[in-house]
Amino acid sequence: MSNKIVKFPVGSNKRKRLKEKEGKIECEVSGRWIQFPEASDKFSDMEYLCLDVMTTGASDNERKLCELILDKQQLQKMLNELPVNDRTKT
Repeated sequence: MSNKIVKFPVGSNKRKRLKEKEGKIECEVSGRWIQFPEASDKFSDMEYLCLDVMTTGASDNERKLCELILDKQQLQKMLNELPVNDRTKT
């Protein structure tokens, strides 16, 4: 009876939500992603995020390209203030 069960492919929105739970945001056009830390690091002057820019290496292993250390509040502010080019009407 189990051979009659057909599994549907996971949709892109569900796949994105699963990656978010892993702390990953994937590039929409390449095999790269940003790996977020489990937590930020807060010091007296700033709250830092250590982000890894990742890719898949030649042997299908994850490989870190570089690390970015960013001010969390500054990143949030810039994202909130970023204007939107609405391309839904083109």
